[in-house]
Amino acid sequence: MTTVLPDLRPGGGRSQQAVGMPELLQVIWHETRTSRAAIHRARPDTRCDLRISASAPDRELIGTILLDGDCACRDLLVDMLVECDRHLSDRAGLLGNPLGAARVHVRKKAVHDWIRRRRTEVGAQARVDRIRTSALALGLPDEFHRALLEYLADEAGVMAPLDSEDALHRRLATRCAAEFGGAAEHYRARVAAGMTLVERHCRSGTRVNAGTAAEPDKVTWWERYIERPMGRRPRRTDKPLVTAAPECGDGTHQPPEPASADAADFDAQVVAVLVAALRRQPVTPDAALRAGLDDLVSQGLLPQRCAIELCSDCNRFALAAKELSALR
Repeated sequence: MTTVLPDLRPGGGRSQQAVGMPELLQVIWHETRTSRAAIHRARPDTRCDLRISASAPDRELIGTILLDGDCACRDLLVDMLVECDRHLSDRAGLLGNPLGAARVHVRKKAVHDWIRRRRTEVGAQARVDRIRTSALALGLPDEFHRALLEYLADEAGVMAPLDSEDALHRRLATRCAAEFGGAAEHYRARVAAGMTLVERHCRSGTRVNAGTAAEPDKVTWWERYIERPMGRRPRRTDKPLVTAAPECGDGTHQPPEPASADAADFDAQVVAVLVAALRRQPVTPDAALRAGLDDLVSQGLLPQRCAIELCSDCNRFALAAKELSALR
């Protein structure tokens, strides 16, 4: 994806010092170095493909900056450029050092707002530094369980891949060892038991609105801030489902017909495909279910839309994975 940034002049020429986009980009590049490095650490399996060029062969784009690539750090840079341009324009004529003001704004406010905004976009808590002192946390038996609640709320908004519940247990055990001392492996069983208690406690409280004021969706705190955003985290085992080009002239795509008209035979085929996927990955039912859905779509036994809807609904997906694991 390529973003074209015109050579804007924040402040519209009314500031005491005109600022060009290349100079502003250089300031933002320096101030976001730590945040960009954190993004790259969170996604070790992907290579940063960000490319920046100050000119273009197209004469209509002369004097512009091109940001090309699909890395998440590109989104951070673009958002910071827009935010700094707005920040400086709102203070036009009042700043003696616009670049210095942009530097301070990025370092102290803009980056932190971007992180909180990205977390809320996936449904997680914007910040977790005060969860331990909340009324919800004070209802837990001890400091260990309150820390576990904070870790879970934080992990729900992390962009790093999360392949399974076992991987989540390892991450939580590592965080427990860093705070309370000892080896991470010593906390594995305690983390698993603690998660059960924390989940039960968070499901028993007052329900919160996960929808809108016009269309409310009352769910438990656990489902709203832990379960749903945790289910949206990427997985290293994820594979894109094969998409077929629409064949109809109106752009609609009809799902393929089942391989057999008999309902019993059709159900047997679906179960056989899912069981075969489970046998390939018996330890991880979640990954087996995703692989099985991919196979069903490719064999024409399941519409792609239905597979995507199931994968995006963490509650239905968890229930389906549990039912699949019972077939072993």
